[in-house]
Amino acid sequence: MLRFFRAEGLWRQREPVSGAQRAALPDGTREVRSFEATHIGALFHLDGHQGSLKVLSRHGEWITPIALCVIDDCSRLICHLQWYAHENTECLVHCVAQALQRRGLPRTIYSDNGSAMIAGEFTAGLHHLGILALTTPPRSAWMNGKQETLWNRVEGRLLAMLDAVPNLTLQQLNDASHVWAEHEYHQSVHRELSGATPLQRFLAGPSVLRECPDAATLHRHFRIQVKRTQRRSDGTLSLDGVRFEVPQVFSHLRELTVRYARWDRSQADLVDPRTGVIQATIYPLDKTHHADGRRRRIKPTGLSSRPLGTTAAPSDPHAPLMRHLLAEFAATGLPPAYLELDDTSSDPEPTA
Repeated sequence: MLRFFRAEGLWRQREPVSGAQRAALPDGTREVRSFEATHIGALFHLDGHQGSLKVLSRHGEWITPIALCVIDDCSRLICHLQWYAHENTECLVHCVAQALQRRGLPRTIYSDNGSAMIAGEFTAGLHHLGILALTTPPRSAWMNGKQETLWNRVEGRLLAMLDAVPNLTLQQLNDASHVWAEHEYHQSVHRELSGATPLQRFLAGPSVLRECPDAATLHRHFRIQVKRTQRRSDGTLSLDGVRFEVPQVFSHLRELTVRYARWDRSQADLVDPRTGVIQATIYPLDKTHHADGRRRRIKPTGLSSRPLGTTAAPSDPHAPLMRHLLAEFAATGLPPAYLELDDTSSDPEPTA
């Protein structure tokens, strides 16, 4: 009977599961294939994991930490691993920014559809850095299987060595995780790397990693871009209930384009909506600072004070675009591509 079933392609199937375990099993509608990037930095995996140990927070409460990790697909190297008290966009950007600064900018980051992974700040930051963001389909955790395999090692090796530590804190857990990743995981032979360690593969393999910008520039990229109307009475605009003071040089603009992070409203950037260039940094309105009674004189905006209907005679009668085109052609040093005909002759064309 067993041989008959196998000959007919009838195999024993597991009972359907529900809840969180359902995401770890393929539904059988599409084939499952293993894959691996050919270059270092071609693909980074990003995932979160809820640990099995509780840690003591600074407020004296027992919490279950969340681990965020970024690994390289080709070498399986841990770019950065850190535990947090919460899994939100701020923590995700904090982890990914450190991974990029330590290893470099990859071509692609692969993650699931968590709320932090698809947040506006995170997707905008990857776009500004030239990193392609790919996500797995819903309830398809096996597509990010390299991360799931790493979590098994974290639970079986790292957390198992910390099980007997009394009053384990989040800082102690992060210190132990860093030491374990650098001195055990990166130095151990990986069975999927043909007898090489993740560190050896990372150093020897061909790399497409790019240089990462400095920390200040990196954090400026992970911000959402919104439009706000300037209040003409006092030159301010509002971001999530916080009023920001706009410099006087932008007082003539009614609508402003602003970039900011929703978890950090200590500053924001005014940007050009066409080019994306940062024009100025604005800060929250300080009412106590303005209580001294001193006020600056309003400077002219530089607009023309001529009455309507009058125009000044330009020095060059050509239109601005024509002047630009003529200057570009003159810079080439080439003669015009036509033959000039002498028009001084007064003999008319003979007619029949």
